[in-house]
Amino acid sequence: MTFRPTLLALSLALTAAPLAPAFAQAADEPDPIVELPTDDAEMNAAKDEARATIDEWLDVLIDPPFGTRDIAFKFPLDGWEHIWVDNVRLDGEFLEGQLANSPHSDGYQYRDFVRVSIYDVSDWSYRDTDGVMHGHRTTRVLFPELEPELVAQIKADFGWE
Repeated sequence: MTFRPTLLALSLALTAAPLAPAFAQAADEPDPIVELPTDDAEMNAAKDEARATIDEWLDVLIDPPFGTRDIAFKFPLDGWEHIWVDNVRLDGEFLEGQLANSPHSDGYQYRDFVRVSIYDVSDWSYRDTDGVMHGHRTTRVLFPELEPELVAQIKADFGWE
């Protein structure tokens, strides 16, 4: 299954990305976000790489190896807030799931159901049988913007050390 995703044109001057779901706030308050210019070269390269490798993730989603867990994807909610979605299911060229972060976008809440075109995915992730997190390219780009202690905690949790 090969997809040729189109580039996402963001209309706002900034794009916001919540932290990984494992490091999110309580469900009743929006998660902290990191704002970056829409022309941030590193972030755009990370999103492009995630789109270029989405077939790897789709293979895991469709037929997850035993022990695979935490399958999720990120997309631009309301065109600007790149937010994680879990409890993912594939329906043709659409992904369905629940918001895994508490959003800042009006009209949405943590755990709301969303249906998203595969072509709108900006990142993806899954944890393999050894507990190592794959994907999260956009999360890695955010590391310089985060406190070193939080980066160390994410890396340890994701098996990246």
